[in-house]
Amino acid sequence: MNFEPFDTELIAARVRAQAPGLRLVGSAADYASVKSLREFAPPAAYVMLARESTAGGGTARAARVQPAVAEFGVALAVRNYREQGGAQAAAELRALLGQVRAALIGWEPPVAGAAACQWTGGAVMDYDDATVLWVDVYSCVHVLQR
Repeated sequence: MNFEPFDTELIAARVRAQAPGLRLVGSAADYASVKSLREFAPPAAYVMLARESTAGGGTARAARVQPAVAEFGVALAVRNYREQGGAQAAAELRALLGQVRAALIGWEPPVAGAAACQWTGGAVMDYDDATVLWVDVYSCVHVLQR
């Protein structure tokens, strides 16, 4: 890796490989193109870089090496038309969350100085009668360097 931001395509590739219940694993651009819950193509996940910050107080290890914490989100969209109460959509969401979390928690991305990914939280961001949008947030330390 270099001084570029953390590559979330590494996360998306891991989710694609380890979460077979997903029909689509998209990027931040794919997520941004969706204007309403009904436009999602569930079951789907969207991986987005949320922010990066200094790690370890921001002290560089050397003149051109600095640890960084990348925070990224994985938005999951599920839909169930069979019933109106949400129980079946909730069951599908739980299963998909389990697959994604199993793929990412403790996994070390193949980049310089990477530490294992950590889950930091998750919540429902939006829902209607048939579609639920949930976002989990993770963090990972990597190294900015030449």
